[in-house]
Formats: sequence, C-alpha cells, structure tokens
Amino acid sequence: MLEKILLRNVSSYSPDAAVSIAPLKRVSLFYGQNGTGKTTIGNYLQAPGEACYSVCGVEPIKVGREVLVYNHHFMEKNFQEATSQPGVFTLNEGNIEAKEALATAEASIAELTIAHDAEMEKGVNSKKVNDAAYEVLLENVWKPKREFDGTALAYCFKLLNTKERLLEHVRSVPLEASSETAQVLLAEAAALKEFSDQELPGIPQLAFQAQSLEGDPILQEVITGSGNSYLSAFIQQLGNSDWVKHALRYETEAHDKCPLCQQNLPPDFYAEVRKVFDKTYEERLDVLRQLEGRYRSGVEQFLRRCEAPEYQHQAIKLHVSKLQAVLQNNLQALAGKIASPSLVTTLESTVPLTAQLNSVIDAEQQKIDEVNGKIKNRKQHEESIKQRFWKWYRGACNAFFVTFDKVEKAQGRVRQAAKDEVQALRNRIQEQQGIVSTSRASITNIDQAVENIKYWLRMLGLKGFTLIREEGAVPQYRLERPGQTEGVFKTLSEGEKTLISFLYFLEVCNGEMGAGGGRLKSDRIIVIDDPISSLSHNYVYDIASLIRRQVLMPKERFKQVIILTHNLFFFHEMVKLLKEDGEKAFALFRITKSEYSSVVAMEEREIQNDYQACWQTIKDALQGRTSPNVMPNMMRNILEYYFSFVHQAPTLRQALMKLSEDKPEFTAFFRYINRESHTDAVNITDFGEIDPATFIDRFKDVFVETNFEAHFDKMMA
Repeated sequence: MLEKILLRNVSSYSPDAAVSIAPLKRVSLFYGQNGTGKTTIGNYLQAPGEACYSVCGVEPIKVGREVLVYNHHFMEKNFQEATSQPGVFTLNEGNIEAKEALATAEASIAELTIAHDAEMEKGVNSKKVNDAAYEVLLENVWKPKREFDGTALAYCFKLLNTKERLLEHVRSVPLEASSETAQVLLAEAAALKEFSDQELPGIPQLAFQAQSLEGDPILQEVITGSGNSYLSAFIQQLGNSDWVKHALRYETEAHDKCPLCQQNLPPDFYAEVRKVFDKTYEERLDVLRQLEGRYRSGVEQFLRRCEAPEYQHQAIKLHVSKLQAVLQNNLQALAGKIASPSLVTTLESTVPLTAQLNSVIDAEQQKIDEVNGKIKNRKQHEESIKQRFWKWYRGACNAFFVTFDKVEKAQGRVRQAAKDEVQALRNRIQEQQGIVSTSRASITNIDQAVENIKYWLRMLGLKGFTLIREEGAVPQYRLERPGQTEGVFKTLSEGEKTLISFLYFLEVCNGEMGAGGGRLKSDRIIVIDDPISSLSHNYVYDIASLIRRQVLMPKERFKQVIILTHNLFFFHEMVKLLKEDGEKAFALFRITKSEYSSVVAMEEREIQNDYQACWQTIKDALQGRTSPNVMPNMMRNILEYYFSFVHQAPTLRQALMKLSEDKPEFTAFFRYINRESHTDAVNITDFGEIDPATFIDRFKDVFVETNFEAHFDKMMA
C-alpha cells in the first residue's frame, strides 16, 4: 500500500519544494477545484517512469506494483483512439474443480506474499541498521578532521571535502604501526610552512685569533732589573723590584728624598736605581705590553663577531658568555703581569670553551642544514609528512572500522538469509501463479464483462448505443448504434463518454486483460480521477454506488483505493458511504493552488457545500494557498447565492451602488460583483494588482452596509 506520494517540478507543483501527500490510507479521498493539480496525481501513479516525474516518488517503493488509473488518458487510449476495446476476462460459472484450485492457489499466494513481505522487511530493516552504523562511521572518521581545519596539516585534506570522500581515502590507507603523534606532525608541518623559499644563512664556527698568545713564554718569565748597580743585589734580595720600579715615577716630586718615607737619600741614588732597570728590562716590558695589546684586540674582535645575528641563539649566547668571562679574567691577568713583570702569570686556556661553543654552533648549523634541505625539497617533505599523517590517521580510526565491520558482517548474514528466503518464497509464489493462470484460463471469458456493462447501461437509463463482443480471433468489444458500427464513440455526449468508459474501467479492475493472468486482484491499487466529470448531479449517487459495490466492497477486494474529485456533493456522498460501511482506514485531503499546488489533510465537515467552498476559496486566497485572482468571482457567487436565499437582492444592489459612490477607487470591483453571473456578456476584470486583505475589507463593507456583518464574521471564522 502507498503511504506517501511526493510531487515536485511537474505541472503545477513547485520545482523546488516537494509536496508530501501523507499519510495515505486504504481509501483516500481528494477534493479540489479544477486546475488545482488533481489530475497530476493520477497521471503520475499511472506512468511513474516518465521523464517528467524524475524527481517525484512514492513510499514505500515496491517493484511490480499494479496500479489501475481511470482518467482522461484511460478514456482516450481505450475509446477515442481505438475502434475496439480489449476484452476483459472474468470468472464464469461451471468447472467447480478449477474454481476450487483457483481459490486455493490464490489463498496460498496471499499467505506466501505475507511471508515474502515479512522477509523483505527483515532485509530492509537490516539495511537500515547497516546504514545507521555507516553514518556513525562517517561521523567518527570525519570528527578528527575538524581538529586540523585551518592548521598547517589542512593541506592533507585537499579534495577530501565530504564525509564519503574522506572515509574512502582513509579506508584505502594500509593499517601499519606508527609511532607518530599528531602534535609532532603538526609542529613539523607548521615549521615547514613558516619557512620562506629562501634558504636560511649558515652559522660559521668562531675562531679566537689571539688564542695562541695565552701560552706565550714571556708570561712565565720573571722580568727584573740588571746587576750594574750596587743596589741590584739588594733589590733582588728583597724581591721587590716591581715596587722599586713604581717608585721611580715620584723622583721629580721627591727632591732627593725617599717618596715613601721622606728620608734623605744618598747621592746619585735615583741614578743607581735607573741602572737596575736598564734597556733590556724596558724591551721585555714592551714585549709584554704588545702581547697584552694584541690579546685585547683579539678579544674585542672576537666579541664583536659574536654579536652578529646568526649567533643570537640562546644556546650559543650562553657559551659566549662563559668564554667572555674567561677572556676578561685573562685580560686582567695580563694587566697584572705588566704591572708586576717579575710575577709569573698563567692565562686560562680558551681552547675547551671555544671547542664547546663551536660544538653548539655545529648543532644549530645541522638544524639549519635540515631546514634548508626541506626548503630545497619542500614538495617531497610535504608529501613525507602527508604520508606519515595518514598512517597515523588510519590507526586513530581503526577502532571505528572494527566496530562497523562487525555490524556489517552480522547484518550481511541477516540480509543474505532474508534474500535466500525471499527467493524461495518467490519460486513458490510463481508455482501458485502458474496454477492460477491455468485455472483462470479454463473458467474465464470476456462475455460476462460485456453483459455487466450492458446491465449498468440499462440501469443508468442510457439508450441508443450498446457494447457488443466483436467476433474474431482477438477477444475485444465494440460500441454499436442501430445502423452504425463505426465511430460510435465520437457521436456520444460527454456524459455518455464518461459513463461507458468508467463502466469499462470497473470491469478492467475486477477482471484480467488475458485469460491466464496470475496476479492477485487483492494487490491492486485503484485510482479514480473525477468519475463524474461532465455528468449531471443525477448521476452522482449512481457513480458513488457503483464505486462502493465494485471497488470498495468487500474491503479485501483491492489493496488501496484513491479517489479524486472537484464535486463537493460526490465527495460527501463517498464519505457517507464509507462511514456506513464502517470503513475506518480512510483519509481526506484538499488540493489548492496559489503559485503552486499544495495538498493538505482536511476534516470531513471542513467544507459542506458549494457555498462554503466559495468562502473557503476566499480564505485560501487570504492565506496564500490559492490565487487571489479568483476572489472577485467567488465574492460575486456568494453575494448572488446569499442575498437571493434571504430575498434581499434589491438591498444588495442599493448597497453596492452606495459603496461604489463612497469609494471611487473600487468602482470596477463593486460593479463586477454587482453584475449577475449570466445577464451580461461583458466581464469587468481589470482590478489591477489584487491585494487579498484589501479586497476582503471591501467585501465585508457589503455585509456591514446590508446589516449582515454577523454572517460575514461567522463564515470567515
């Protein structure tokens, strides 16, 4: 049974939003005025495979569903375009054994079909479970990706912009052990991203050029005065030649006195002292001063070199600081040696610290070399990161794949079992259908159907034509008039065409188009589109009764019945019959059209007669469910009907004339609704743009002016 119909981008239905018609019941009745979209429903169910219905659908989907549709196309195909009608095979009396075999086979098919549908449902439910697990897998594999959106690793997801694509890619990555972490890979990718295309400058090793001076022998030399003075032996004995040498600076100020104790000195004392510090002493002292100068210059040059940008790494600066401290100590030691040449001085060697510094520089240079190597081979390195990243990602998602694989294997076994059982049941059903075909072939003919049609033509009072069996090898019927056998259908009135074609359709529903049909009638879906089109009200109850007897009853006759009509009397007559028969599984729908068609569920007493239908159309226009262009005509019909019913037609005319004078801008509107439907061939319809709310306000003015405002409020409620 159909539970839902979806219509989109066909006829008057929206090209963008699908109209959902649900929930459908065993019997579904549709009411809608002409041009609202009723016919499209029947046409779609009649030929769902046509290209214009490519985006329409039904639920549930079932292959081989038999749907019989009565509509204008059925009439054209079987009567207007054909000179004869295919025979309809129905059961006749006799051959009791064949009838019993047929009944037994049909009962078996019904039972097997129930079992078949149950197994199909198992397969469908299993697929739903598998699909749900697949959706969970999609989300679980997609979720880690969000952490890398906008990061340096985002390039790894290029073209993997849907969950399905990402899942397919991750599934294709071999599962291998990986020691990588997302943080390390992200940092590596971020570092590579920060690098420009220019290689980083190198960091050359540092060399302290004055390093060789630290072991100069003069530093170990005791530099003292000569022995040409009688004071030489005494100064050497005291071991204070440096102190005596310093005292010579105060000779001028001392005036032959000791600059320290102020005692008088012997004659030529200063001359004797100067003999001690002769030219050789001064030469050694100059050598020492030159050594100190060269060393200081080397230190300054070295420290300036250390200030270059490439040496500002923290690790390098730390070792430079240590080396600088040693260099300063050595400079102080040299200054002390110059001040006291007789002292033995040892400078701390800078060789170990320089070696340590260069070792750190080499480590930094190695990093630079690695970076430069990556810059030279950026693409290769990016690909390396990408491959390692996907190996990590695959491992991170492995638990999700394991869980899904378990579900998929389990549900696969369920579906396979259901599939095997379905095939076995189909084989058994096919066997029973063979029995049905054989049995029907022995007890069916086309005579009963034509006799049924003749009977109903007489009951409906249709005379002057009939339907006869046409002699020949092919079983078929033909319309006939007394003295006329060709083109009879074209001579019929529109009402007669509707009746004969509908009677033929009822026989098609209850029979077979071949003698050996094997399908169950109880599986058929019957769709009837406006069966009283072009018929007078006299036939409304007859058609409703025919549908009741040959379609709706017994309830097991057909799987589902869908009836569409524009006639409100017929609509309510069908509802009345359904209720009398105790039918609880029926649904009512109303079809309206504004810019596009819409279908909504309706209550039984929502629209009771044509007068109420006019009011409902006005309310639909106000709510945007139908075109506002129909409002003036609906308003005119309401005024004509109501004021004729209450015998107040003169009052209506006076009120309309007064309102036209009071509101000149609506003169055309008031003249239009004042004009009786068929008394004037001229229709004034040039109202400009119709605003539903404004027109309803003017419409209400008529009821206010005639003192029937309460009736207006009640009908618009």
